Amino acid sequence: MIFLVFTQGLWERVFFFSSLIQYTIDGAIVIFIIFQFKFNRNVPGSKVFLFLCLIFFSVSVLNNSSIIRALFYMRFLLYTYVIYNQLFSVIIPPKTWMKILRFLGLMVLIQGGGAFFNIFILGERIEGYVGLMSSLGGTTATVFPLLISTLVLIYYLFSPKLSTKALIMLSLFLFSGFLVGYSSGKRGIYFIIPIILTVTLIMALPKLKKTGYFNRKISGLALAGSLIFPLMIFGIMNSKGLNYTLSGNESASEVISRSITYADGYENATDQYGNTTGRSNTTLRILENTLSDPLLFFIGYGFGATKEEATLKSLGFVYGIVGFTRDLISGGVFLSLLTIVILGRVIYVNKSIKTDVTTIVRRAILIIFLYIHLFYSSDFTVSIKINLIVIIIMALLNSPVHHMILIDLLKTRKFIKQ
Repeated sequence: MIFLVFTQGLWERVFFFSSLIQYTIDGAIVIFIIFQFKFNRNVPGSKVFLFLCLIFFSVSVLNNSSIIRALFYMRFLLYTYVIYNQLFSVIIPPKTWMKILRFLGLMVLIQGGGAFFNIFILGERIEGYVGLMSSLGGTTATVFPLLISTLVLIYYLFSPKLSTKALIMLSLFLFSGFLVGYSSGKRGIYFIIPIILTVTLIMALPKLKKTGYFNRKISGLALAGSLIFPLMIFGIMNSKGLNYTLSGNESASEVISRSITYADGYENATDQYGNTTGRSNTTLRILENTLSDPLLFFIGYGFGATKEEATLKSLGFVYGIVGFTRDLISGGVFLSLLTIVILGRVIYVNKSIKTDVTTIVRRAILIIFLYIHLFYSSDFTVSIKINLIVIIIMALLNSPVHHMILIDLLKTRKFIKQ
């Protein structure tokens, strides 16, 4: 299942974008769920999940969507929670946990390999080609490096001493994420990633000050930043859109200033007919229009309505749907809010041990989810690629069933004392 999810884009290209690939992935996920099925009502979010199922079935009847269409729309969120519920509940031997984590790490690294192939062998930078994961949706090329770079930062900050091997692996993870973002031409990586990493660092600082290696970590970050900054400038200058007003002779500060100006205009743009084309004004337009019609606000326009031309014309937007507005349009406010609540509980509710590093991981991933879902894209609800990384990490960190394995893992990596 993990292998298929993280190589979907490869097989789509090999088999000429056959729908058979998605059916195979769905089949693998369903087989895993059936094979492991043991729904535990004590897992965080279980009651919300059952209520969510009731709501989306009810809404599908009220807004005249078929049950099949509703299930098709909701399936990735359903997959995410059911898999998390099982990983949270089922005892997994330590060796198996290590195999899962190492294999997940391998899947992250091969995304960089796929991006490298696109850039240097094919000579292409295509938004939809996200490493080996996807050939259709480009926003994952921002969310993926965002998640990986945040986890790498936390690992670096809270590891008292990193071996040469560990530094190499962390560098490879970062490079893999950068290649995925760069090869897809996504502009968001140059804005969103620095913001989230800065927020993560600010959250970690009070805990780091208690350690004896605070100064060493800050010095290391300053060095890493000085090495990465030129790459960011290079990326901006070679990113379609951000480089339109650049001559190539600007200073670094001018490059950043002009890219911010471009991004601000892009976020709030409208076309010649007054339809919104940026995320910020599209979100505001959708909220204004749905609030003016209470019935549609509560039950939505129908599952999958965001892809229909009539919906776009009715609400007055062309582009800019994010996760929150996608759910609002499709199933109404209750569906939208419950989706946020259930994923929030999966990420943040802890029934295991509490340490500085695990606390920061939870907070950082929660911030990533909320930012992406509310302001950037639907990646947490329209696929399972990012979710699969998140739920594996969260099950290990949050479940009391795995707390002894977690303690051993943290001790081995010296995140906590022996």
